Amino acid sequence: MICFGQVSDTVTLEYCYQQARKNYPLARQLDLLGKSAELRIRNLNKNHLPQMNVNGNASLQSEVTDVVIVLPANLPAIGMPPLSKDWYKLTVDVNQSIYDGNLVNFQKKIENSNLQTDEKSIQIELYKLKDRINQVYFSIFLSQENESLLNNTKTQLEAKMKEVQSAVKNGTQLASNADALQVELYKIDQQLTEIRIDRTSAYQILSELTSTTIPETSHLVLPKVQIASMTFENSRLEYQLFDLQQNRIGLLKNMVTTKWNPRIFAYGQVGYGRPGFNMLSNDFTPWWIFGAKLNWNIWNWNQNKNEKKIYDIQNDILSSQKETFDKNTRIEADRGLSEIMKLTALLQKDEEIIVLREKITHTAASQMENGVITSSEYISRLNEETQARLSIDLHRIQLVKAKLSYLFIMGKL
Repeated sequence: MICFGQVSDTVTLEYCYQQARKNYPLARQLDLLGKSAELRIRNLNKNHLPQMNVNGNASLQSEVTDVVIVLPANLPAIGMPPLSKDWYKLTVDVNQSIYDGNLVNFQKKIENSNLQTDEKSIQIELYKLKDRINQVYFSIFLSQENESLLNNTKTQLEAKMKEVQSAVKNGTQLASNADALQVELYKIDQQLTEIRIDRTSAYQILSELTSTTIPETSHLVLPKVQIASMTFENSRLEYQLFDLQQNRIGLLKNMVTTKWNPRIFAYGQVGYGRPGFNMLSNDFTPWWIFGAKLNWNIWNWNQNKNEKKIYDIQNDILSSQKETFDKNTRIEADRGLSEIMKLTALLQKDEEIIVLREKITHTAASQMENGVITSSEYISRLNEETQARLSIDLHRIQLVKAKLSYLFIMGKL
């Protein structure tokens, strides 16, 4: 369970998720896929409507039928008028499917299955976008924490610098002590410059991912993340995609039998031309014919059987991929839980380390003022305290990120 909130001058992780899902270019494909599938189904429904074709033909041939009846001697032969060698035909052909073996119905089911599969693939990519946002979001958050801590350290060094410079003027401290402090201040300025440049780049990337302007003045909020159960419970969208793909293969396998079913058509033809159905007439005449036709391929040399075996193999491949994905997800989940437990244990000791580091630094400051230690030794103690504070902030942020990563792995983010 993740608790988010949005304040006017802040940016939350949930806000970034919402903007990315709403504005990311890939999200627009969901609507386009639905419109495309709707048009294809409309076209499939039109297969139940009559199909009409207009055909025309003109030809000239070298020879035509010639009928001659030979009579006994002294009687003239009886013949028919010669037929024209140029033929003309214009027809309107109509075909109406009466029974298509349930093929169109299966094609529509497959079209809907394709739509669901494509939509799920896009949803998976949009879900993966959350992990990319997490990486950038937490890099910004960590840079802000580091900058704040470095500024605090810089303030302490500047205060100590004034004391040392005064002591140098009074002759109680060496000038090299002031120089060492100044070098450390320069280093902090370098680190601050690097952090600010990297953070500017990260803000730009976050703005691109969310397709909205997120100014650098925005304050990022660290979400409060709770994991209800540590029991493995995979809710990844990829599982749903595997199921949809296997369902599609099942439809394709069943359609193999459908394609083998008999098909019954009604047909009709209306025509005009020369010759008509009376091949012995030279006149242009109209004609028509109507009837029904059965088309049934009763033997296809086991092609259907082999095609079904192919789909069975594809289904087995998907089952193997699903099993592999499940195993890899379990491995990632175990690694994620280990990371959470490790960071939790580290945080328990971080507070104790900081308390001790503060005491050590305070003592070192007094020793430097009294000339017992050099400024370099004091800087080392101060850096160790700074590192301890960095560590606890880093571990706190890493723990939240680890919990989010675990929820992402489980498909619950």
